[in-house]
Amino acid sequence: MHSHHSHSGDYIAHGVDPLEAVTAQAVKMKFHTYCLTEHMPRFEAKYLYPEEWNSKRDESAAIAKLQQDFQNFLDHAQRIKNRPNPSNTKFLIGVEVESCDLNHIEYARRLVEENRGVIQFSVGSVHHINEIAIDFNQIEWDRALAASGNNLKTFLLAYFDLQYKMLRNLQPLVVGHFDLYKLFLPQDLRVDLETGACGTSGTPVSGISLINQWKEVQAAVVRNLQYIEKYGGAIEINTSALRKKLPEPYPGKDVGLLVKRHCGGRFVLSDDAHGVAQVGVCYDQALNYIVHELNLEKIYYLTEAADRQSVRLEAVPIDQFESDAFWRLYRAPK
Repeated sequence: MHSHHSHSGDYIAHGVDPLEAVTAQAVKMKFHTYCLTEHMPRFEAKYLYPEEWNSKRDESAAIAKLQQDFQNFLDHAQRIKNRPNPSNTKFLIGVEVESCDLNHIEYARRLVEENRGVIQFSVGSVHHINEIAIDFNQIEWDRALAASGNNLKTFLLAYFDLQYKMLRNLQPLVVGHFDLYKLFLPQDLRVDLETGACGTSGTPVSGISLINQWKEVQAAVVRNLQYIEKYGGAIEINTSALRKKLPEPYPGKDVGLLVKRHCGGRFVLSDDAHGVAQVGVCYDQALNYIVHELNLEKIYYLTEAADRQSVRLEAVPIDQFESDAFWRLYRAPK
């Protein structure tokens, strides 16, 4: 079993448990491959989260701490990677890039290059629209929509355009939570099906496929997927959406079917764990989604080359994936 995206309380403020505890749980659950991917540090105060400020609201100290935490993570991850464990779980070292804006994307690209001997791959994701976080809370999500003229189509196009810029600059091997914008999307939000304008009239978003509703949005998604296909990346099926009580993982079926058509059906699996209790979270639901909703014939994972630095995507047939010994342990009575 595999996860290509994880965090810990040691190196990000919204994590829960120490990295040692998270990785020990992955070993206990007999993961074949577990990737360590703490966030790339942000370097502008406007992107700091409330829990990242110190009591004195010292901007330079807060940013310096993020950068030091990142270097500490890289050192710690190498120790874990090189240490034998009883399940022979393979730990790979990556980084998640939040892609706040173009400056942050370029900074991330340079930092990955500077640490090429340690960082083996990146998870490229988008957490902001109009420089406003869309996965922090409902208030910020609403602000991002307002900054898009209270127009959902404009909001989505801004998201996928920033994602495209991230893809062009970073070419991440794993593309993280492809449709993260849906986390705080109010299901009773009403939208004009032609213009995308939100208001008291219109159709509730719960009854439509946002990806397929507007041809411009679908075209932006297809453009991004075709570029990922061109450079050889993969889309993660991220179960944190299920943990947060969304009906589908990231990405939803509307995007998933487009991945099959335009990106070679290259999916990897991730738990996006932020603590011990989230390791392998909702993987039984993900299995059902993979087999019965997307009807995939294979799932991919990252494997390490002989030099123990470079990585590549390798495919596993779905019947082999379904029969993995992980599932017997996963379903055993607790």
